[in-house]
Amino acid sequence: MQHIERAIATSQCLQEALDGEVTRAQTQRELIKNFDSQALLERAAIRGRFNNQIKLLQAQLAEALKAVADEYKMPVVTIEALGQLMAEPTDRLAASLAEIRALAGTLKELDALNRHLASRANAMVKGYLGALTGASTTYNHRGESRPLAGSTYSGTA
Repeated sequence: MQHIERAIATSQCLQEALDGEVTRAQTQRELIKNFDSQALLERAAIRGRFNNQIKLLQAQLAEALKAVADEYKMPVVTIEALGQLMAEPTDRLAASLAEIRALAGTLKELDALNRHLASRANAMVKGYLGALTGASTTYNHRGESRPLAGSTYSGTA
């Protein structure tokens, strides 16, 4: 019984971590809109730590579920099979896993939106810089030199 409680506790930690990351991802679009590069770099470091934390929690959850399988001599742990053995803790685990799936889906959507916004911001900055500096007239798109109009230079050495 203690293994399922450990699995529930780990899944709840996963749920809390995802909930916090969803909140941070929701605020990230303001950083993109404001072109706050320093805050975005800090946000990327936070996301890296989050990814490591999630990886660790997933491994702990897998370990706890394997211990449940070993304890009850189950070849595969499923919510249905656990529900037949012990209904109440299984209901809590199922609810936590359902919330994790929902939060992961929300985070995936927010990440897609944030990537889209960042891509648009990048295009805007490139366009603005292109308008300020103008196109290069010395080299073509392959980095090869090309003759300027009225020049006798052929572009070869």
